[in-house]
Amino acid sequence: MLPRLNLKCLLLASAFSLAGMVAHAETLRVAIGYDPVSLDPIASSDNGSIWTQLLIFDTLIRPDKTGEGLEPGLAESWTVSDDGLTLNFKLRDAKFSDGTPVTAEDVKFSIERAASEGSGWGRFYRPITSFEIVSEREITMKLAEPFTPAFNNLALFAAAILPKAQVEAKGAAFFDAPIGSGPFMLKSRVRGSRVNLAKNPHYWQQGKPFVDEAVLEVVTEPSARVIKLEAGEVDVALDPPLNQLKELDAKDGITVGRTIPYRADFVQLNTTRKPFDDERVRLALNYAVDKNALVQGVLFGAGNPAASAMPVMAHADKNLAPYAYDPAKAKQLLAEAGYADGFEAQLVVDSGAATSRNAAIALQAMLQQVGVKLKVQMLEGGTQWETTKAGNYDMSVSYTTSDTIDPDQIIGFVAVNPERANAYHTEWKNDRLNALYVEERKTVDGEARGAMFKEMIQILHDGAPYIFLYHPASAWAVQDKVKGFEILPTSNFRLEEVQLEK
Repeated sequence: MLPRLNLKCLLLASAFSLAGMVAHAETLRVAIGYDPVSLDPIASSDNGSIWTQLLIFDTLIRPDKTGEGLEPGLAESWTVSDDGLTLNFKLRDAKFSDGTPVTAEDVKFSIERAASEGSGWGRFYRPITSFEIVSEREITMKLAEPFTPAFNNLALFAAAILPKAQVEAKGAAFFDAPIGSGPFMLKSRVRGSRVNLAKNPHYWQQGKPFVDEAVLEVVTEPSARVIKLEAGEVDVALDPPLNQLKELDAKDGITVGRTIPYRADFVQLNTTRKPFDDERVRLALNYAVDKNALVQGVLFGAGNPAASAMPVMAHADKNLAPYAYDPAKAKQLLAEAGYADGFEAQLVVDSGAATSRNAAIALQAMLQQVGVKLKVQMLEGGTQWETTKAGNYDMSVSYTTSDTIDPDQIIGFVAVNPERANAYHTEWKNDRLNALYVEERKTVDGEARGAMFKEMIQILHDGAPYIFLYHPASAWAVQDKVKGFEILPTSNFRLEEVQLEK
């Protein structure tokens, strides 16, 4: 028999409960490993910045969830002329988070800014030579000559649409508290600690985001992210240690997911320094590394051996095989290059990346077998980035991800010199590859262009300015109440799709 309750007390308690439900903001807490360096789309190349910006800003078009096509963003429809020289976009009825409408004038301003000399991504947008504002919600862009990646590049974070009037009025200060038309708006930010986001009340996807707030908590150590998840301090932990995935997935209340995105991990080799200026040495290093053992020992099976610094994406040559593990051949090549007794070199590593640390230890042991003695130097992630960018290194454990679905962006980054990163700071150069890069950019996408990419990837493989390691899985772990979280092929995530189950 149930005890009798005081009806007045019951109604009062219910009223307080309902009031609490109304007042309580639903907050999604995500532990990430990277602190955003900048919130300015044209001044960014690190993943922490890119992923955060994609939550605040919108682009005209964006990669779909499969990573194989493009879908509407701020543009609800578009046309591309047969010769590829005229792009027309019709904008949806969208607003920035302050309630002001997104107009064709904002689009023109933003793409011109992305193409400016002050942009780190200017080369991607300078082929667009003129704009015609048809109306507030329609704009036409024209190219003087064919540039096949032009359309795809408008899906890149650097082409985020900004409010012209505010950027012009505030200048660089705008990016301290930016206004965008994306699903979230910046509430506050503590560098090195957290980014607090609030739901954009004017977001064009009706009903989204499903949560009121999102907190990106910067936790550089992967194990610490897991501890926070297990303690209930965060709802999502990005990139938990791969050796903990099975154990995590078996725990009550926690679910694990993983995917292999458009990513490749490798060791950059500074080809301006001896002995890495000798192709035989670079090949020897590739033969000296057991990539299958790395996949099992470092990734715990969550990945595939790599034959290139290019991710496996559109126009990839799936028949290109990784270098075989052949220490005898490695020693032979080193002897031919004049290093029969091996050599010493320094390997820089991101101290906050557990997988990179473990890879460095394994590489140290493997290369020791062919006489190459590595001194491992652990650096904070940002310092490692600046060190390799400045060319002040011998070898560096690194990786790249593709932010678009077209391989033009990423092959320009890892293989072309001169280009914005000069073959990702290896300074390696191949004239044939450079010529193919120019040619593919004016070739209609299809079989012929695909053949050019395959040849470029083969040349990169043969020139070996990197020790090609693996294509690792990206993993995440969530509280069971989290529904809809996933990492996309472009390595970012859409928090507007995530719900917290009551």
